[in-house]
Amino acid sequence: MESNRKVPLFLLGPDFFPGFNSTLRVFEPRYKQMMNDCILDSKPFGYISSEPKAGELNGWNQPAKVGVLCSVSDYEESGSNLIINIESESVFHVNEIIQPVLPNAMDSESYPSVEELMERAGNPVDGKLYLRANVTLIDPPRQDYAATEFLEFREILSPIKSILEMSCMYRGQTLDFEKESQTEDEEQQSRFIWKICSSLCYDVELQQMMLSEESLSSLMQICIQCANDLKSRMGED
Repeated sequence: MESNRKVPLFLLGPDFFPGFNSTLRVFEPRYKQMMNDCILDSKPFGYISSEPKAGELNGWNQPAKVGVLCSVSDYEESGSNLIINIESESVFHVNEIIQPVLPNAMDSESYPSVEELMERAGNPVDGKLYLRANVTLIDPPRQDYAATEFLEFREILSPIKSILEMSCMYRGQTLDFEKESQTEDEEQQSRFIWKICSSLCYDVELQQMMLSEESLSSLMQICIQCANDLKSRMGED
């Protein structure tokens, strides 16, 4: 695995994890330029949350420290929009942020073209309208749990399986709890655990903790704690 690389950053919510697929509607000039670059050069980009505590720089939200590397699997033009199908890959850690060439001073009702904005910036040779970062790829979490631990994980989550399925659907993913929790395939179990993470993830801090974990057993423990907190709140209601 290549450990270091420069990637574009697409700032979105804390609901995306490894093994996920999604569709993005792209209309902002900075993200149109990003996707054109990724498609033309067959290069990945980083799906990453904004960091609330970081505030803004030149009017742009700043990224969190950990994100998910994604690739474009398909795309189509729809009027002035690009409809992008993406597939997520590995997790990465941001080492250095490369800021856009222009501050955020656009009217959300009317976007200039990419060409107009680049001309406004003086057409810098290596400048871009979007955030980029030098990143380090992180190895996938270790498959370090016993079969009995996975069964226990399933049993603890089972009482809230309908909530988990609805939450996953709200985040653009499909979870069939009964089917996916009974698989014996390790890769499918890993995807199931990441879906549970997404279903239970409610803020950037928790997402960053989940993405940073080095083992699947640790991920399951985080999910169990979140599930128990949820069941406790439901009991109080």
